Amino acid sequence: MTKITTQNLVDMAKDLMAARYKKAEHHSVVAAVVLTKAGHVYQALNAGTTQPSVATCAEIIAIGMANTAEVDMQIDTIVAVRDIPSYVISPCGKCREYIADYGPKAKVVLPAKNKRGWTIGSIADLLPNKYEKKIK
Repeated sequence: MTKITTQNLVDMAKDLMAARYKKAEHHSVVAAVVLTKAGHVYQALNAGTTQPSVATCAEIIAIGMANTAEVDMQIDTIVAVRDIPSYVISPCGKCREYIADYGPKAKVVLPAKNKRGWTIGSIADLLPNKYEKKIK
């Protein structure tokens, strides 16, 4: 089995964005890729709408796909990118909650401080002192 690197995940997200983004039709599109502890990859785009308050983030859709496909799914690594040219973005607060619930030790690909490239963080760093409710 070929090892999937963080760069592979970033490239997958950028490729999905390039394949689906239509500047004339989309205000903003986000592509996300989840690598699970089992070694499977799930990719998704955000579900945008004319009412932004009811849109669903790409990270949440990718997590849902992974959770549907795998028993005892745990997130190993997650990345999201937006726009063309694509760049790595940090997950929003709602996504941080989902990531922490489905991968308490998950690695999160984050934008580098200089806004060029990316770095790796942990969900625990992004969401410190999270409540301890367990999902069954």
